[in-house]
Formats: sequence, structure tokens, C-alpha cells
Amino acid sequence: MKKSAFAFFPLLLAAYHAFGQQDAKFSPRQLRDDLAFVKQQMYNVHAYPYTEIGKPAYEQLFTEIGNGLTDSLTATAFMKKIKPLFARLCDEHAQVFLPDTLLETPYRTGGAFLPISLVFDGENYRIDKVLGEGSSLQPGDAITQIDFVDIDKLVERSAGYSSGYPEQRLEKALKQFGYLYTWTLPDARPHFKVTTRNGKTVRLTGVSANTWKAELDRQSGWNVQCKDYVYYEKIGDAGYINACSFNVPHQDLDAVRRRIDSIFERVNADAPKYLFIDVSKNSGGQSVVGNMLIDGFSSKPYRGYSVDFRRSESYIKLLKSWGMEAPDYYKTANEGDLIHISGDTVRPEERPGRFAGKVFIVVGNGTFSSAMMFATIIKDNHLAAIAGETPTLGHPNKFGEMYNTQLPNTKVRLLFGVKRWLRPSGDTRNNQLIPDLPVPLSDDKAQLIKRILDKHKTGTTAAAPQR
Repeated sequence: MKKSAFAFFPLLLAAYHAFGQQDAKFSPRQLRDDLAFVKQQMYNVHAYPYTEIGKPAYEQLFTEIGNGLTDSLTATAFMKKIKPLFARLCDEHAQVFLPDTLLETPYRTGGAFLPISLVFDGENYRIDKVLGEGSSLQPGDAITQIDFVDIDKLVERSAGYSSGYPEQRLEKALKQFGYLYTWTLPDARPHFKVTTRNGKTVRLTGVSANTWKAELDRQSGWNVQCKDYVYYEKIGDAGYINACSFNVPHQDLDAVRRRIDSIFERVNADAPKYLFIDVSKNSGGQSVVGNMLIDGFSSKPYRGYSVDFRRSESYIKLLKSWGMEAPDYYKTANEGDLIHISGDTVRPEERPGRFAGKVFIVVGNGTFSSAMMFATIIKDNHLAAIAGETPTLGHPNKFGEMYNTQLPNTKVRLLFGVKRWLRPSGDTRNNQLIPDLPVPLSDDKAQLIKRILDKHKTGTTAAAPQR
């Protein structure tokens, strides 16, 4: 899957030109029609909208939004109203967004975004980073209010403009605070007033959306140049495979398979004592690439993911627009059915050239989507040791198989999953990928290898969650 809301379906967005309409307003009737379309899409197309709240709670939210649609609004203003609906899906891929050509002018060309991220130390909200220049605020400064509203209320509100599970949304509300906070406001502001714990109020100038895009990419690691999807180097007595992306075009899969086979030929020629496969900055893509990597070091049968697949005519039409056909079992199901497909047991074929030494899978905050599935399959089937940091952007149980559409009037884009993926272990209560060997990540690969091997040799592993 793609990296962020800024990067989703770039060809689709580039093809849509509506210059001059960024500040146009839509009538209450048009807005209510779009809201009805949102409801239909959530109830009938999303894999399972009731992970966090039930239909009565959704109906109340839709009613509240509908009752408030008494005046004309721009597409940007309407997008802000419906964003919190999608937070409750617990779908970390879900996005509600507009292409730049349709955003109101201040969000498109101006500095409308608060330039700070936060951390919470158990007592105080502190500044983690200031993106702009020239401010007297510093990382570590405790703050109590933004624009004279208590910071704890604003963090909670900002979480509702994010996506994923509740604790995930709260984490994003801190790391992405300035970006999310701006979307919670009724209008764009070029300046913000930040009140610190010592009572001082500081005026901050906003930054652009592109400034925040660069920061979000830095946080995930997805901005790092990715060389040929998968590449290999030998570091001391260890082999190191950096699987930096699974986002491989379908027509390139055979070439990537040949590349992975050649990498394992080099690994065997080098005969390292250990092998590390790093997916800590991998935003996902084609899950089959992960299977290719597993085949390079494990002959053990393993169980894959189970899936619940929502049948909808909307998704069938989307596939046809891409020149694809839905499988027969899907087309013959009833509209709205949730089709359950149990995880298959994969039995690797015998083949020469598999690496036979100790393997470590490196995960981190940027392990997402199919990269998360790759690491979770390995974890749940005990194929290798998982090392690194617990990912916060992705979870083992998740939504996927991405569906996209646009609202008929405002052209707000919706993106979410039509499949609910369930990890091989079947555990739905402990929905985090906890490394067997928790160590802080480092861009210095030799240092990271040493940390993991030191933890491995001392026999210190993370406690298994209670089942």
C-alpha cells in the first residue's frame, strides 16, 4: 500500500483538474447527498465498520452531521466534518482527503499548519519538534494550551481526525499533532498561540502541508531512497537484506523473484553466520514479495492469514475500471455478505540454496501493511526471530484490499479496505507485533546488528502476551 494520504493514487489525483473550484461552495442538499453516499459506502462496502462502535452510534453521528448541514460549505469544510467518521473504522489505511486542486487556497498554497509535534511524559505534553524556524519554543517545553484551549482536549480531538485503532490514533495525535490539529479548526489560520507551563504565550507562524509531508515521511522512514526494492550486503559475519519496499508493479514481480533468488545465492556464497532481513521502513505493497523472502530461508510449512471479504457491487465496478475481474465466489455471493476465507497452510517446495543459519527479521515504526503481514506470519509460525521496535503505524490484524471512490458533489476522496485480515495465530486481543528481541533501531547497520546479537546471546526476550 502507499505511504501516506499525500501519496495515495497519484495518477488518479493528477488526472483530476478542477482549477478555480477550491473555494466554491456546495448547497446543503448537495452536502446531504454526499453524506448519504458516505453512509452507504461505510455500511455496504467497508470490510467491517463495527470494530469500535455499532450501527446505532454511527447513526447518531450521521444524524448530528446532517442536522448541522444548514449552510453552504466548501469541499474542504465538508471533508473536515466527515473525517471523524472514518477514524472509528479502526482501519489504518482509511483516508478522507482532497487532491490539492480542490483544497481551499490557504491549505494548498499557504502556511496553515501548526508546526509542532508532541510527546506525553505522563504528566505534561511537551514539544517534541518545532518544524518552523525563528520560534523561541524548544523541544522539551511543556505546553498547556493552543489558541487558549486546553491541550489535553485538543490531543483527544486531533486523534479523531486520524485513522487506525484507538491507541494508534492517540499516538498519531502526538506525532502528527500540528498537522491533525489544523484539520480540526473551522477555518485556516496563519498564526497560532501556544501557552507554556510557565504561563508564557508564544505566537507561532504556520507551515505548509509539504513541510508536514516531509516530517511524516521522516517519522515512518518511507522517505529513504529504496534501491531495487530488496538489496543485500555483508556486514562482518552477518548478511543484511534490506527489504525496503514491497510496492512492486505486477509486471515486475518475475524480475523481483529473480533478484531475490540471486540475493540468496550471494548469501550462501558469503556463508554468513547470521542473516538479517530489515522491513522496519517498509510501507508494504505486494504480499507475495514477502513470501519470496520466506522461501529463501525456511522450508517449514506455515499458516497464512485468514480473511473476511465484503461483497459489494461497488468493488466489482472498481475492479472492472482497472481491467480486472472479481473471483467467481465473490461475484456470486449476496450483496453485503462477509465472505470468510480460512488461512491456507503453505508448504514450501524443496529447493537448493536456502539459507540455513540464524535469521532475524527487523521491524520498526515503518513496518506497515503487507510488510506487517510478512513479519506477523514469521512471528506466529516461529520461522525466525523478530527484532527491533514495536510498530505503531501498523497492526497484525488489519484491513486491506484497498477500495477508493469520490463523493458525487464535493469530490472528496474515500479510501478504505474491503478485506479484514486476521493473523495466523487467531489472536485478536493482543493486536501488536511485539519483537522477540526488543532493541532501539539505528541507521548504523553494524551497530544495529551488534545490539540484536547482544540481546540474542544474553537470552533476553520480550515476554509473550497472555492468551
